[in-house]
Amino acid sequence: MTRQLTSPNLQYSLFCSDVVDHPGGGVSIMGVLDGADVRGTVKKNQPLPRKMFPLKLVLGINAPEGWHQATLGIHRPSGGIMTQIDLEGFHMGHAETVHRCVANLEMEVDEDGLYTFVVLLNGQEIGWSILNMSFVVEFVD
Repeated sequence: MTRQLTSPNLQYSLFCSDVVDHPGGGVSIMGVLDGADVRGTVKKNQPLPRKMFPLKLVLGINAPEGWHQATLGIHRPSGGIMTQIDLEGFHMGHAETVHRCVANLEMEVDEDGLYTFVVLLNGQEIGWSILNMSFVVEFVD
């Protein structure tokens, strides 16, 4: 039995440190993250570093045939919207079942806690993921 997909959904989402595309069409996802505990060291009387953390979010999107626009909304642990990012537009062909999208993020960790990543397709929420993030600065002489 063949099933026709009528509404989009998020099949998977993975936080990682790197994604490598292979010539044969496969990918390797490296450094899968369940959380990010970033630590920085600063000499006393020096300015604090920006609390930036590079990461990648790999998304698998199921959608009906046609053109689609993927967007990512990132929410702070306190609940406020941090940013919204246009990821990519793509065409889902007749025989395709999943579209892979990689978001390269430079996260500013200004609050410790659970960050929520909401995935939208054509303006409609199709899923979300959370990542616990913290940034600790240690002072040294």
